[in-house]
Amino acid sequence: MKYLPLVWAGIWRKKSRAILMLLQIVSAFLLFGLLQGLNSGIKQAISKTHSDRLYVGSSVSLGDPLPISLLPRVKSVPGVSDVSPLVQFPGIYQKPGQVIPITAVDVASFFRMFPDYDASKEQVQALVNQRTGGIIGADAAKRFGLKVGDRLTLQSPIARKDGAAWTFDLVGTYTVPSGMTAANAVVVNYDFVNEARVANRDTAILFIAHAANPANAAGVGLAIDNAFANSSHETRTQSEGDLIASQIQRIADLDFIVGGIVGAVFFALLLAVSALMMQSIRERVPELGVLKTLGFSDRLVMTLILSEAIAFCVFSAGIGLALASFLLPMARAQIGIAHMPGIVIAMGIAFAVVLALFGGSVPAWRGLKLQVADALADR
Repeated sequence: MKYLPLVWAGIWRKKSRAILMLLQIVSAFLLFGLLQGLNSGIKQAISKTHSDRLYVGSSVSLGDPLPISLLPRVKSVPGVSDVSPLVQFPGIYQKPGQVIPITAVDVASFFRMFPDYDASKEQVQALVNQRTGGIIGADAAKRFGLKVGDRLTLQSPIARKDGAAWTFDLVGTYTVPSGMTAANAVVVNYDFVNEARVANRDTAILFIAHAANPANAAGVGLAIDNAFANSSHETRTQSEGDLIASQIQRIADLDFIVGGIVGAVFFALLLAVSALMMQSIRERVPELGVLKTLGFSDRLVMTLILSEAIAFCVFSAGIGLALASFLLPMARAQIGIAHMPGIVIAMGIAFAVVLALFGGSVPAWRGLKLQVADALADR
């Protein structure tokens, strides 16, 4: 610790250069934290999904509707304890940009299968009894100032037979304490939506089936698909985690994108940091010679240079990761990430140390081999 003031003074010897390096490293680790945090957060969310929830969709495409007449056959498959149709479409509240998704399901089955959607039994029963009812997510209710007893009117591209907007009587609110998803939708009765809509009546986007034994979920999913094999509506059943992963994969290969961007950024940063540190050491050759004259050993001088690089890179990386940790929870409304995964912070600090060792190795080696006479002569 007694050498810490010397290391710190060396870092800030030339403030303009130090600030430039600081900004470069902070920007790189901010980008690393956001991208890797997003990627890791999604993977953690997938790993925490319920394996006993199975999503039965069309084998042609997830967007290809399935007839509601298939639901009894799905429910009759051994090992299936609950089934609910699912229809989802966007609703616009009052003005464009204020979106409240509409989730139409078999309410009783849905809340049995989704215990992470926290709503009171009284509210669920009230929704079962009231066809025009709705239970709204607490996040959406807070955002738009809605409460139980209000009438919620939403405009939607899904037209009604009477041409009117979709109106629901709010009978409750739900929360998602696990934070796995944002509570921003309104859950309504499938029968009410199905009878009122113009297009795709008596169909569902997919069916959500609940396996009584999570250990047998894969077998249950296979049995469901076998029940509709060679029919006009063949199905593809996926677990909750597989469904989310496949949807993300359809959008982009996050591992490849994150790896490519982070790799390119760190390679460029390594070259920049190495060049700036080499320049710094060249300017300080006489000072290093004085240190050796005062009794500092070659290895100590090398250690000081490496310590300076490590301290500066870790300090700068810490700022970048802190900024990323502050910004990342803004993605919570979309994917349920509430905080920066700890593994990402650990990886960031490890990368900072590696960056410092690579960037400072050549200057440190030069400090090790520096001769006092040459240093004082500024050669």
